[in-house]
Amino acid sequence: MALSRRSLLYCLPLALAGRAAAEPAPVQIYAAMTFRPALDRVLAAYRQTGGNAVAVYGPTPVLVRQLAGGAPADILLTADPDWMDAAVRQKLVQPDTRSDLLANDLVLAAAAGTPSAGSITRGFPLTKLLNGGRLAMCDPDQHPAGKYAKQSLQALGFWDAVRPHIAIAETSPAAVVLLDHGEVRAAVCFTTDLVGDSNAVAVGTFLADSHGPIVYPVALAREPHSPHAAEALAFLRGPEALRIFTGLGYRPAG
Repeated sequence: MALSRRSLLYCLPLALAGRAAAEPAPVQIYAAMTFRPALDRVLAAYRQTGGNAVAVYGPTPVLVRQLAGGAPADILLTADPDWMDAAVRQKLVQPDTRSDLLANDLVLAAAAGTPSAGSITRGFPLTKLLNGGRLAMCDPDQHPAGKYAKQSLQALGFWDAVRPHIAIAETSPAAVVLLDHGEVRAAVCFTTDLVGDSNAVAVGTFLADSHGPIVYPVALAREPHSPHAAEALAFLRGPEALRIFTGLGYRPAG
């Protein structure tokens, strides 16, 4: 028997509801802004496998506060172990799913063509390189990159000399942008911030023992909203994602 127009109108919302139930919302990965160039590519590769995940980017402290406020995150990827520690203490993530996903190096960047020194040691002529100009870095009180930069500059004896000449950048990539535009003479940043930049080069790597370990922890949220959260996390840890991450300057953690 043919359905009346009124019956069709009642059936339509049920059909749409059934479709919505069959297509769960994408996995939401709350990730530090620094990961955007690489993670966007990783998620594109994940979608090619049939997965569905999106990234919500922001400063790590802001992301942790959003989780504490009830944001619907499934996975947290932080730019600093201390902030993941904070998320664990606040019971925002599942501690048994935590692991260090990636590692990075802290480098001193200067204009393209500047000779490389290999490693930044106490004998590096930093003040000569600056030549009265400014050094770009993130705020050491607010940003992991700034914290590591200050640790290294202090450990190597440069901090007191360069402190009056520091230009604070909002993010590590932004510090490189200041260098690219000629607004500073050098920048402290991560290796990954220089990938694809033809205007700046790493003139030296800060010794690993001059700062805390630069590793990026990842973990499932305490109560993931997506049933595919664990699957997406497994992909982030898998060989295809690692190939993309390392191609953009990251190192495997450990």
